[in-house]
Amino acid sequence: MKKVLLLICLSLPMFAFADTPKGEKLTKMLWGDIQAHLIGKIAHYTSRVFQGANPEAIITTRAQYLQVLSEFPPMADVQLLNMQTTQGENVITVTYLATITFVDTSTLPTSQMFIDVWKKLDDDWKLVSDAMVPSLISPSA
Repeated sequence: MKKVLLLICLSLPMFAFADTPKGEKLTKMLWGDIQAHLIGKIAHYTSRVFQGANPEAIITTRAQYLQVLSEFPPMADVQLLNMQTTQGENVITVTYLATITFVDTSTLPTSQMFIDVWKKLDDDWKLVSDAMVPSLISPSA
């Protein structure tokens, strides 16, 4: 009886994680890797055919995207809020608000709206598009 109860208790966190939409898991992984500056790992799951946009530029290649990420200042914290996932058979779209606090305390925290598009290619999910739009709403909304 004790073994069964222990197994149930140990598996509870896995059940909660199983309910998390795949797009939310992928996007949280992406931001964890961005915060850790793991550009090589991000390159592995970014599609060779990639497009993105931010307030400063349209990004038309994977190399440009990885360059932008490598120039990101060190982040102390990233919060992903209001995540919404839409999933089709081979495409996942995730929209969310990211609140970023930088290590350099003279840099103010920023909130940005994002849309990420993931596509299933050869049984792996690849990031094919990422767009950042300056947020006009409060992070607490």
